[in-house]
Amino acid sequence: MDYKHSVKIQLRFADTDMLGHINNAFFLSYMEVARMSYFSEVLAEEVDWKKEGIILAKAEVEYKIPIFIEDDLHVQIRVDQISSKSFLITYRFIKENLPNRPLAATGSTLMVCYDYQENKSIVMPRVWREKILQYEPHLAAKT
Repeated sequence: MDYKHSVKIQLRFADTDMLGHINNAFFLSYMEVARMSYFSEVLAEEVDWKKEGIILAKAEVEYKIPIFIEDDLHVQIRVDQISSKSFLITYRFIKENLPNRPLAATGSTLMVCYDYQENKSIVMPRVWREKILQYEPHLAAKT
């Protein structure tokens, strides 16, 4: 299945460890950058995150090959599962500057729709669900 959405990540010297690799602590930040870009494109509207927010319930990263400061890193992102109150996002970290564009890492985040005033999970706003399903046709068979 294809990943339609891709974000170029600006790697910084401060993101590296003593060996010159991108430190594992920064992968979640890169996932957040990709996620916010995805929401901006797919939802295509201003979202009041305090009113109809989301929380990160679970995050996983599987490292395959090191990423270095000189790499042209892109994070591909898509929603792979959707339910009434949550959705699973998957990520692919691609080194675009190398032959065959190797996969450097994969990841996933479980996002839960959340009302911060009431401190409880909420049903995903209808418009979000519709727009995600429209953008991600592979989900139609799963819902």
